[in-house]
Amino acid sequence: MYFYKAFGLNIHSEIILPELSDGDRTVNADLNIRAATFTLPSLKNTQIYRRGVKASFGQNEGKELFLYWKGIAAFKVTDGNLLLVSPETEDENLISLFTVSEALGLILFQRGYFLLHASSVMVGDEAWCFMGTPGAGKSTTAAAFIKAGCKLLSDDLTAISFDGQGVAWVIPAYPQLKIWDNTVNGLEYDKASLQPVSEGVNKFSYQPKSGFQQKPVKLKEIYFLHKARNKKPLSALSGPEIPIETLKNFPLPIGLLNDESLKRHFLQSFQCVKSADMWRKRRPQGFAKLEEWVNEAVSEVNVQMHE
Repeated sequence: MYFYKAFGLNIHSEIILPELSDGDRTVNADLNIRAATFTLPSLKNTQIYRRGVKASFGQNEGKELFLYWKGIAAFKVTDGNLLLVSPETEDENLISLFTVSEALGLILFQRGYFLLHASSVMVGDEAWCFMGTPGAGKSTTAAAFIKAGCKLLSDDLTAISFDGQGVAWVIPAYPQLKIWDNTVNGLEYDKASLQPVSEGVNKFSYQPKSGFQQKPVKLKEIYFLHKARNKKPLSALSGPEIPIETLKNFPLPIGLLNDESLKRHFLQSFQCVKSADMWRKRRPQGFAKLEEWVNEAVSEVNVQMHE
């Protein structure tokens, strides 16, 4: 048995998941991950690809959720506390990659978290999130903030919870940020401090396991990144745009959002506005301008903290 910590959950797993933080074997599990075989229900194709493989999704009358990646693994999610994994490959790294992504996201969905396809960092004592279409620069922007001294909170999947006063908090995920080699070179990261993601993929993994933030961080800024030159460099999102943009950046099968769950998603979108500013931002062109913006933003926050 392996013991991990991720998204605030104590995890007991029969499957090795090296991306996650080490956990405490003496505490009870919030989530059990087991290897098992099970029967899949009728599945539908999703809009989700990972490593070029398209995911299929289904659910049964018991409201158990299923995710299937042909040739990789099938996943069954129950009650937000049990994740069954049925591998179709012996590659442990692939099994881990697919387990800690959308499959773990289904657990968080069942637990009622507000989920976004976003990377997040801790700027001062605030959480900042970056979203956008593939290639918009979510991970690159997060990497620039980390280079400027900020802490990583999440990569690709960001989970948000709300306290009794409706304040939004980002739940730190696990210490891994995956960045392409052009970002490594452009931001002048030391390759010796990074891990190759896997053979044949020009991506590297930044793993700040020492001192990784585990406590929730108050949400303060959300940026929807784009590269369109015909749009303003920065504009605040209007009320009607907010749930539409967050819906575009929902990281799980869209079939999950119907009736009550869709209503919950919209309500949580507007709850975020109480805590955070939401912006549509054109990503600065080139690494030098990106770092210039990042350094100015970090300096402003640091000044505000000491006023």
